[in-house]
Order: sequence, then C-alpha cells, then structure tokens
Amino acid sequence: MKNVFLVHGSIGKPFENWFPWLEEELSNSSIPCIIPSFPTPEHQDYNEWERLMNYYVNLGIVNKDTVLIGHSCGSVFLVHYLLEKKIKVSAVICFSGYNNFISGYEFMDKLNESFYMDSASIDITSFANKVFAFYGDNDPNVPQEFLSSFAVNIGAQRVKCVEGAGHFNSAAGYTKCKLALDTIMAI
Repeated sequence: MKNVFLVHGSIGKPFENWFPWLEEELSNSSIPCIIPSFPTPEHQDYNEWERLMNYYVNLGIVNKDTVLIGHSCGSVFLVHYLLEKKIKVSAVICFSGYNNFISGYEFMDKLNESFYMDSASIDITSFANKVFAFYGDNDPNVPQEFLSSFAVNIGAQRVKCVEGAGHFNSAAGYTKCKLALDTIMAI
C-alpha cells in the first residue's frame, strides 16, 4: 500500500509550511503520511538524522511502496540515505533540493555540510522508480544553479521550475501544495 514519508529541512518542523495540509489531504484519501521531527538545529548532523531514519526503515514504514518527500536540505539527506543504504522506494519528490551550497552564513553551512556528497554520484534512479524535483524560480535561499543541477544530478525524470514558488515554504505563501498532492496521487 502506498505511503508517504516527508523530511523537512534545516530548522524545519513537521507542522509548518504545507506539510500539515498534505498530511490531512492524504489522510482523506486513506494514504498514510509520516512527517517526523528531525533534530534541528541541535544535533542536525547526517549521522543523527540517519539514526532516526533507520528507526522508520526498521519498522517497515519506509519500504518499496513509500513515496519519500524532501524539502530543502531534507532532499539531499534522503538522497544521501538512499545511496548509502541502497534501499528501494516507490518515488522521491524533492522540493527546493540542493547539494553542496555554501551560503557564507556559517550557522546554516555548518548545519547542512554533513548531508552533502559528490554531485557526480548522486543519481538515485536505481533506488526509486520515479524521481521528481520542483523548485521556485525566485528562491531567496538557494541560487538557481544549485537547484537545477541537483535536479539533474539525482536523475529526476520530471523537473519543474515553478514561477513565484520561492523556497516552497509558508514565507512564499505555501501553506498548501497542490503540486505535491497531485504528484503523489499520479504515482
């Protein structure tokens, strides 16, 4: 049975942006949706997030029928995890995903650095039947070249640069995300 597992980004929470709306919409369609609270900013490190992700994999919640959704650096975390663990999932959908972006803001750069990998070896098409990448044409946090190259490097079969989407967060007006729901329902 299809299920959805969403990973928020740095300093993110499961109850912000469009995540609660998506969980409710999926629930109305009897599709289970799990949105854990990953530790951030305290303990935001690949190994700490990996430990929590292992818990859900070991419970069987994340499996071959799972649609993984990553937002912001949650996207590169999921890519890193799939490549390291070599587990197969139904699909991966990345919103505002990026890799190896150094902003110059030391606090944020330190939070994200353990998730980053060599961009030449992050194609996840061997581990996900479908890969999608969506990002805004006016993201205030991450330059376009990092968003678009991430989409290409992970092997996304569908890439969409969405006009006015910003960082796909509530600051950009995203308290609902029909693109996420429609993509999941089409899988």
